[in-house]
Amino acid sequence: MAEAPRPSSTPFISVVVPTYRSGEAFGRLLTSLRDQTLPAERFEVLVIDDGSPEPEAAAIAKMVGEQPNARFHRIAHTGWPSAPRNTGIDLARGEYILFVDHDDELYPGSLATAVETLQRTGADVFAGKEARTDQAKWALDAFDGNHDDASERLGVHPLIPTNPHKAYRTSMLRDHGIRFPEAGRQLWEDVIFNADVARHMRGVSIRSDEPFYHWVREQSTTSTTFGADLKEWWDALERIIRHIDAVLGSQEDAGQRDQLLVHQFRERVLPAVGPGLLRRPPEDRAFVLDRARSLVDGFLAPRMDQRLTRHLAARAHLLRLGRTDLVEALASFDDGILGITFALASRVDSDDGPSIRLETKTLWTAHHGGFLDLVVDGDHVRRALPDHLAAELGDDLLLLDREIAAASTRIGLRSRDTKMTWLVPTETSVTVDPASGYPDVTARSVAVLTPEALRHGRPMAAGRWDFNARNELFGVVNQRAVRAIGRFDRNPNGRQYHVYSNIHANLSLHVRP
Repeated sequence: MAEAPRPSSTPFISVVVPTYRSGEAFGRLLTSLRDQTLPAERFEVLVIDDGSPEPEAAAIAKMVGEQPNARFHRIAHTGWPSAPRNTGIDLARGEYILFVDHDDELYPGSLATAVETLQRTGADVFAGKEARTDQAKWALDAFDGNHDDASERLGVHPLIPTNPHKAYRTSMLRDHGIRFPEAGRQLWEDVIFNADVARHMRGVSIRSDEPFYHWVREQSTTSTTFGADLKEWWDALERIIRHIDAVLGSQEDAGQRDQLLVHQFRERVLPAVGPGLLRRPPEDRAFVLDRARSLVDGFLAPRMDQRLTRHLAARAHLLRLGRTDLVEALASFDDGILGITFALASRVDSDDGPSIRLETKTLWTAHHGGFLDLVVDGDHVRRALPDHLAAELGDDLLLLDREIAAASTRIGLRSRDTKMTWLVPTETSVTVDPASGYPDVTARSVAVLTPEALRHGRPMAAGRWDFNARNELFGVVNQRAVRAIGRFDRNPNGRQYHVYSNIHANLSLHVRP
């Protein structure tokens, strides 16, 4: 199994694929690379095997050998993708390196889109729109449009999501010694890698109008093992937080540091002391609360709380006070917040070009179908909490007027073919009805879909699409199918755009060619 001869031409981009005992899914990835619209001589595929047993390694090498622009290289087994990726950095001949996992896939135009964008912008990093098989809501805030340089965008750091499914300038990685951490299991090794990239990069280009990367989540992966060992999870989380704080410690990088740190607290640290905490045994609760308190004290400055929702800021406040008992008490009031959206009516218009108008209603509940813990006090809405909790939190953390005003429903459409979701312009009005004694929070929304411009100005493809609703209340985001309770046309009489109730009683759209 010697390394295959290198192609004679110099590629623009090197696709680095770490493998280990790859199965049928690896064949799907190779097919997606073979189907690229970018000419094969413009990219190379480096498959770096992490010491698979001889029979599996031989099978992988044979598959790779059938692709003229692909090379196979085998290293000693390390048990994690870091070393294979680092080997790929050393072997790559392309101007850029794209990291792809062996069980994922690219779309036919992915590499052509990346090359066109990078040649035009000269950015050090390219990120393309990504889909996750198991999450319609995946990374929609990050892929909010096309950006020649997303480092100028406010709110979301340009390297979020911090997975490695991006193209990086090879010379930047080599000149600054940027590598994935090795030595066995390294949870969130991509976060450490991207923090190092953030320190040195000059420009990040983002394309959201074309499908780029499909993160396939249909079976067990390395990331699905995260959390099995509680100590390992928290040790790794502390390691990446300390790393972000250290490598982005200069005044010049303060903005990036705050963005990436707040992201970790918003997505991992503070959710860990929410409702899920109550489902752990007492000794694990104490461990989690102690680790979370230590990280909040060390790395979440009070000034950063303004970037958190009131619910998360309340947890951080109680941790700083050392009141872990009250953090547990508060968790029960945050449990099961959920918005469910119902389609009320739809209309297909074609007077000034085709458009679809959808009216919806969203109802929020908590405690898995129960009431939200709110109270209406004159013109204000506050959290309804026991006196001992309310006294420690204070009026600022109890007042929810800002969160109610920010509550929203955004309608999305997900392609059954690509698994990609795009959001539709949606206007929402939110009301709080205190009549029952338990205030109801309800949203009525109107979404107007322009099929010719769904994908950030580009048309949607023919095929089957499913409506979903991205509902946000108190910073809790859930994205679920839109329930179809209104009257929807099942006999469209040849219309190009057919809105209908599918077999699950959810709303779908059929776009005919």
